[in-house]
Amino acid sequence: MAKTKISDLGSRDIALSAGGEVRKSAIADGTAKPGDLVGITDADGKAVQMGTGGVDYYTGILDNDYKTAEDTAIPVGTIVSIIIPRSGRLYRSKCLDFGGAAVQGAAVKLGTGGAVTFDAAIENATFGYLNKAIVDDDTVCEWRAK
Repeated sequence: MAKTKISDLGSRDIALSAGGEVRKSAIADGTAKPGDLVGITDADGKAVQMGTGGVDYYTGILDNDYKTAEDTAIPVGTIVSIIIPRSGRLYRSKCLDFGGAAVQGAAVKLGTGGAVTFDAAIENATFGYLNKAIVDDDTVCEWRAK
């Protein structure tokens, strides 16, 4: 069965490692969902999905908002928390379904639409490694930051 929401991986938690996380606050733009890779726009301080325009740099992973239903965009204007991944720590996020499986240890890279993508080749663009293998049609994944 394909995993299409964060809770399909075991819980709604985004950051899985013990201890505190480094976080930044922003304002929800009304389109980003928990688990999306986001950047913060300079113009208005909103958290925007990577690869959708309006933001040029990656900030982190949009954390869960328990007041919002799972797999639902956080309402515009809501103050949100963005988790900034740190080396060696474990995270869950949205990933691209690229039409096949990816093995544990595959390189995690920035994709489009607020998701990560995978590649067997390790290169400068690699920012983590897949912690659990995924199958075709999975759109969420668990990865360890590089």
